[in-house]
Amino acid sequence: MKTYSLPRLGLALLLIVNVGHLRAQDQKPANTIAVEVPAAVKTALQKEADGGRIVELGRVNEDGRQQYEAVVSREGLEYRIRVSLLGVVLHVELKDYNGGEDQSLSQLPAVVRDSFKKLARGGNVENSRRQRLAYSFETQIDGKRYAITTDEQGRLLKKELQQDESENK
Repeated sequence: MKTYSLPRLGLALLLIVNVGHLRAQDQKPANTIAVEVPAAVKTALQKEADGGRIVELGRVNEDGRQQYEAVVSREGLEYRIRVSLLGVVLHVELKDYNGGEDQSLSQLPAVVRDSFKKLARGGNVENSRRQRLAYSFETQIDGKRYAITTDEQGRLLKKELQQDESENK
C-alpha cells in the first residue's frame, strides 16, 4: 500500500504546483507574453493586440517557415494573428470571419426573399445564409503593404501581408 501512496502524493503535489502556475499566469496583465519568443515577435504581437488579451500562443511551421500564431481576445472578439520570426505581421483574421449565420427564407428581408425566389425560377430556396457586409482597402504599415477588410461597423475582419513572405523569413 505504501508503494502506491508515494507516487500518488507526488502526482497530487505536481498538479497543485501546475494549477498554481496556471493561476499565476491568468493574473498577469493583458498583453503579457510568458512564453519565450524573439523580442521582435513579442513586440509585434503586443502592438497588434492593441489592448486585447493574448489567450493562446504557439510556434507553427507554415510551408517550411517557422512562425508564431496567437489568438487575441479584444472587445468580445477573437483574432488569430500570424507573425514571422522577424516580427512581421503576416496575417490577422477574426476567428469567425468566414462564418455566416444560417437563416430560414422567412427570416430574410422581403427584398432579398423575393430576389431569391425569382433567381431560383420556381425551385426551392435551400440553405440561405446571411454573410457579413465587408469593406476592403490596401495600405502601407511600417513599409509593408497590407490588404485590410472591415465589417460595416469598421471592426477588423482580416489583415494580410501582400508582399512575398520569403522576404520575411
